[in-house]
Amino acid sequence: MPIKLAITDDHPLIIDGISNMLRNEQDIEITATYTTAAELMNGLKEQQPDVLLLDIKLPDQWGYEVAAEIVDKYPQVRIVALTSLDAPVVIKSMMHQGCLGYLLKGTDKATLINAIHHACNWEEFIEPSLQQHLLRSNILKTQKAAVALLDLTRREKQILQLIVAGDTTQEIADKLFISPRTAETHRLTLLKKLDVKNTAGLVRVAITLGLID
Repeated sequence: MPIKLAITDDHPLIIDGISNMLRNEQDIEITATYTTAAELMNGLKEQQPDVLLLDIKLPDQWGYEVAAEIVDKYPQVRIVALTSLDAPVVIKSMMHQGCLGYLLKGTDKATLINAIHHACNWEEFIEPSLQQHLLRSNILKTQKAAVALLDLTRREKQILQLIVAGDTTQEIADKLFISPRTAETHRLTLLKKLDVKNTAGLVRVAITLGLID
């Protein structure tokens, strides 16, 4: 049975280009094309493809919102993001929403087919050129955190270790003989210095920098 493929993109030229690219592929069948999120969601009520190529910038809704809704309602549909956006934060966001693949528009035929097959097998696939981009981004973020770590005060390092250990603000205050308000102020300072948004981010940085196992 050929892989049933649907394409969602607001540019007809993109849809036509992909259709022509895959026209002679015996194991891939394009079963539907859509130009808006609304069209896509209505179409999925009638039939669900094996793999969906999903543009991120649709005229009526962002792709990451659409992806989250599809994963919730139609978990059997494997999603491959197809976009011109190469920012690491966008890639991570789409993959976090449940996409199995991430491709740039203008990718070559072999890469496109490879991504479709990977997704059909429930395997992640990111455009090869973007893998290095993500790696560099992660390295730079780790380097930034390492530099920030050197700037932490002795007290901040103590509090970071206690946060990683799972202590609450009150428990940290009791152990260090400071007020809960002071402990919370130190926690907020750590978030800012290490450029993370929450406690999970602090733990992740601590693991990355080898502060904990």
